[in-house]
Amino acid sequence: MTAARSSPLVDARTAYARRAHSVFIEVAPWRVMAPGPDPIQGSVPGAIRTSVRSDFAGRPTATSGHLPLPEPGAVHAALLAHGVGPADDLVLYTRRIEELSSAARAWFVLTWAGFRSVRVLDGGLPAWTRAGGPTGRAGRTRPAAPLQGCSVRSPTSSPPPLPLPADGGRRVLDAADVLEIADYGTLLDSRPRGVYDGAPDDPRTGHVPHAVHAHAVELLAPDGLLRSPTEMRKWFLHRRAIGSHEVGAYCGGGVSSALLVLAGALLGQQVGLFVDSWSAWARDESLPVERGAALTRSAAVDTDCA
Repeated sequence: MTAARSSPLVDARTAYARRAHSVFIEVAPWRVMAPGPDPIQGSVPGAIRTSVRSDFAGRPTATSGHLPLPEPGAVHAALLAHGVGPADDLVLYTRRIEELSSAARAWFVLTWAGFRSVRVLDGGLPAWTRAGGPTGRAGRTRPAAPLQGCSVRSPTSSPPPLPLPADGGRRVLDAADVLEIADYGTLLDSRPRGVYDGAPDDPRTGHVPHAVHAHAVELLAPDGLLRSPTEMRKWFLHRRAIGSHEVGAYCGGGVSSALLVLAGALLGQQVGLFVDSWSAWARDESLPVERGAALTRSAAVDTDCA
């Protein structure tokens, strides 16, 4: 899938052509997504290496999910240490096509924290190499370009004020929001079907009542690229997730569901993210759980795309 310059997605050929103007950030997943050695040696030359758990998640608490949002200031400070500021052009990628949702999680966190130009490399490192992009050693090799009239920032400088409010246009959901969206909007569960259905002998497995099964990997074509806008729009419409009603998404810890938020942004549909997701929901016994197929909601619930 290709994307315009203002899109949160960038194709590999465009990223390669603009490589001198961008900062590449390699995002490692929070857990191993596929066995065996990396199919591609090396990284985008000069890329900053990060990981979901250490850079795009905060410290878990007794009531949070296992990958809560970090503090916005911590996100800025971490990138400032690499000479990267909120106005730099950032391109996020993963090493494997199965890991694209990790780049989507990083995109969500960075834009929520106020970074202005953040895009995900469609197809990740495999697409980069197919487009003729070289591989080499990771590691920041140049300071960020200074803003007009400003000097280059030192890694020891104090972080500048956040350029935007700490939401960046992203909608972060809490448990009350999730219950309301499940009843009156569309709540998407991006986990595999077996996890969504739950175990008959475990009452705290399953899904949020009325949540629609929407396995995030279905958005990827066999070559690892996101499906075309037309295909994704049909996919969202089939799940009643396009319209003026509220749409939300969750998974186990706010990673695979971040891919649904990214896809929604490409289609002009805001999708709120329940970052704490099932890892927090299942621990709170005051919250309801449904197993098997989602129960049918009232026909009176209008979601604009029946």
